[in-house]
Amino acid sequence: MNRLKNGIILIILISFLCLVAVMPVTCIFKTVTGISCPACGMTRSFLAIFHFDFLTAIYHNLLGIPLFIFLIYFSFMLLKDFFQNRFTFISNLLIFLEKNAFLIITLLLISFLFNNLK
Repeated sequence: MNRLKNGIILIILISFLCLVAVMPVTCIFKTVTGISCPACGMTRSFLAIFHFDFLTAIYHNLLGIPLFIFLIYFSFMLLKDFFQNRFTFISNLLIFLEKNAFLIITLLLISFLFNNLK
C-alpha cells in the first residue's frame, strides 16, 4: 500500500512539472483581484530555471528557486521511500511544515510584497 501511495504522489508531481514546462498557466487570484499572489510568476520562474537563467527566475518569483530545489528533493525522497516500501517522508514533511509555519508564512508575505512592488 505504501508503494502505491508513493507512486501516485510521484506521478502527480512529475505530471505537474511536465505540465508547467509546456502549458501556460494564468493566475486566477490576479485575474479576479488585479493583485499578484505570492505564487504569481512561479511558472515563468520554473521555465527560467529550466533554461539556467537564475536571475530571471528570481525576478519572476523570489521563491521559484527554493521551491524548485524542494520539488527535486521531494521527488528523490519519494523515490527512496517507494523503493524501500516505506511511507515516512510525507509525515516528516508535515511535521516540518507545522514546526516552520511562521517562517513559511513570512516568506509568502515577502513574495507577495515583492510581486506587487516590482
